Amino acid sequence: MQRMVFFAVLTMLALLAGCAGRDPNLTVKGLGEFGRKAGDYTLRVNLYELDENGQPRLVSPDDASLRGFVTRTLAARGYALKPQGPASYDLQVHLLCGNMRTADMGLMAEELHVPAQAVGAVQAAEVFYWLPDKSQSVGGRELMNRHDSTQRNRVGSGSSRPNQGSLISDASDRASQDPCQGRVLVALSPSSSGPAREVFISRDATEDCSAVAGCPADVCRTALEHSLVELLERRF
Repeated sequence: MQRMVFFAVLTMLALLAGCAGRDPNLTVKGLGEFGRKAGDYTLRVNLYELDENGQPRLVSPDDASLRGFVTRTLAARGYALKPQGPASYDLQVHLLCGNMRTADMGLMAEELHVPAQAVGAVQAAEVFYWLPDKSQSVGGRELMNRHDSTQRNRVGSGSSRPNQGSLISDASDRASQDPCQGRVLVALSPSSSGPAREVFISRDATEDCSAVAGCPADVCRTALEHSLVELLERRF
């Protein structure tokens, strides 16, 4: 009974915190709805990996190589990079490499957020997360990941149910054998002279990368470059 009360209290606190963090002046839209004319923009491109606790860790702030892919792609579409503001748009790109099955999605939120110190606590809760991509249907990549996970957890045909010790061992083996994967988050904010603001969001996932223990960020770098360029070419 006490445990049920405890979880009920946690749920209420989580809901209250979520409501308190929402910005009533902020409108979040898909990047596909962005229909503005080309202009100048400021840019930040951060690269992250998952730490041993499944939390995103910034490993390459404003990565120069990845910035080059963004600026070259957008230059072909009439957008000019402005080293310092103010500019017509602020563009943020957050790229993650990791074994997504080890990601810590949080107790209640069930979202994998960009670290708040990189974007600001309020916007992090409402806008800046990689998982899940709520714009995808249940037939999308997230469902495939769940399907793959279920398949890997099944006992081989004809074998008996494993004991608890073998389950722990199998889970550890799978964690080291799962392929790494990249996640892309692009956020575009037009400049605003008043309290009302808009942000246009797009998310994507790469194909599976190599299965490397710990999934260091550079394992996904090439796949992230390709996915990022393709996303920008589709949306701008």
